Amino acid sequence: MKLQKTFKESYMKILRDAVKSGSAIPLYGNSTFEIDQTQVKRLANVYAPEGLAERLTEIWENDFASAVAIYEAYKNISPLLASNEAFWAYLTHTDLFSYTQKRWPKVKEKECSSDYILDHWFLGVNGLLRNAVASMWWSVHNTIDETRENKYELTEVLFKNYTLRIVAFGSTLLIRHREAMIGIMSFLADNPDVTNNALEYRGQFITKYFNRIGAVKQLAFLKRDYFYATCEHMKDKILSVTSRKQLSDDSLYNEIA
Repeated sequence: MKLQKTFKESYMKILRDAVKSGSAIPLYGNSTFEIDQTQVKRLANVYAPEGLAERLTEIWENDFASAVAIYEAYKNISPLLASNEAFWAYLTHTDLFSYTQKRWPKVKEKECSSDYILDHWFLGVNGLLRNAVASMWWSVHNTIDETRENKYELTEVLFKNYTLRIVAFGSTLLIRHREAMIGIMSFLADNPDVTNNALEYRGQFITKYFNRIGAVKQLAFLKRDYFYATCEHMKDKILSVTSRKQLSDDSLYNEIA
């Protein structure tokens, strides 16, 4: 097996600046992206998976299947590496350039913005959860549960709805808190009456509710049981949410657990 490659930080910043200036935007519409091979380094004890690009070519339209494939290919990397922009940028510009382009095709249009490329090829203003590959890895990493017969059961719940995954959870720190995600996804898995309607709004309500709790409690130290029990406690409120307008109704947040 070959050691995994990544960009040197300085080169990644050069590519990023070229996108910001607009000069590099047309390059992302090409069939391949040419990089400077002298600006690449190998990672110690991290090995490049075989066949991932080909696998994603077959299943790219299925986000859940793609996420599992990406996670399985890189399941042994550390959270520190998984937070590194240069690592994900290398993958989106090289081995997984075709996948990234298929998943985010607006890059081939003349009006494609620099922010669009920065979000999906780098870590833009929306961070890890918009990058085409990092978003998949982290979504699986923080919902996989080895104690279940189907360890990806909770991951499937998260991938039921794109808005749930990217807007409700991806725009908050909860997506990086594994215990919180497992607790909340377990609640959703056990309560199909919650997920069968207005899931994107109910997901946003749940995250807003916990964000308010975060003002008085250290959520980072709480375990999955707390998040599950809190969702169970406020289930009636969750069920009452069926529209975006209700998310700004302060009365729904009065009794913070």
